[in-house]
Amino acid sequence: MDVQQLASHCIQKGAQLQASDLFVFPYKTHYRLFYKCQHRHVGHLHLSIKTAEQLILFFKYLGQMDIGERRLPQLGSCTFCQQRLRLSTISNYRQQESLVVRFLFSLNTNDAYYFLINQWQQLLQVAHYSGLHLFCGPTGSGKTTSMYLLAKQLFKNKHVITIEDPVEIEEDDFLQLQVQPKINVGYDQLIKLCLRHRPDLLIIGEIRDEQTAHYAVRAALTGHCVYATVHAQNGTGIIQRLLDLKVSMTDLQQTISSMTYQQLLPVYCPFCQDLCHPYCPYYRGNYRVLFNTTTSLKINTQEWNDVLQKLWLTKTISRATFNQYRQVDA
Repeated sequence: MDVQQLASHCIQKGAQLQASDLFVFPYKTHYRLFYKCQHRHVGHLHLSIKTAEQLILFFKYLGQMDIGERRLPQLGSCTFCQQRLRLSTISNYRQQESLVVRFLFSLNTNDAYYFLINQWQQLLQVAHYSGLHLFCGPTGSGKTTSMYLLAKQLFKNKHVITIEDPVEIEEDDFLQLQVQPKINVGYDQLIKLCLRHRPDLLIIGEIRDEQTAHYAVRAALTGHCVYATVHAQNGTGIIQRLLDLKVSMTDLQQTISSMTYQQLLPVYCPFCQDLCHPYCPYYRGNYRVLFNTTTSLKINTQEWNDVLQKLWLTKTISRATFNQYRQVDA
């Protein structure tokens, strides 16, 4: 098959497996292609160096990346085979490029997406207030999906602006803006400009630096409703992360309306005896989101652990999952 057919096969296979990522990694004499499905690597395939390089070039072209540049890391995004993708390349010391393709799946409104539907209802009750609503969780935990679902339910027929790097979920009802590092258009500049458009809701893909944090807080102080993600090790680290970004405690007390920590956890599969295998016919429903939302400046770690323990005791999750995701106060 030619490179386009190979790329199409890889993406369709990944979507079928509900994979989070596709990896194309170099070795000395060949490349290895495999998928990440939750905590497992599956679908291992060896490719010749020539074939793998052609495949990487094809995805770089789709993602509007510089196909002539191999030394510098690059990021891109595209829609291919009706699947939204985020692309990342980097070279090793031999100047062999590696590629990671992140699968960005469409919004899921099924109640089975949540462990406890009342947690989602609790979030719905507070997420429409003005102020700063922060979402924390590891990569792939569904933070962006949660923000979009809330926006669609709470701000229907209203003016919603998103700022992302890159745009992960295409939504025609929103005004979606993408950060453009090549022309020095970052989160901070776009937030400042968006406030002049008077959005009912502003979604910020990630607060990652002091300027972005400053403008996000400024937007909340002016009465806007702002959703944003923050990278922190756990729920208790959200405030400390913002303090590290030079946001004052006074501003946090005045602006934060809610904080949500979430994880995408595997459901115990009796057929696979613990973690469900991607080839299991029940695999598509084998992971769900667990939330912990607070309107104070501290997420209750004990509450999170209590819910986890109940899920374990009812055999909804395994003991290994309980031990892995229980939290310890910093």
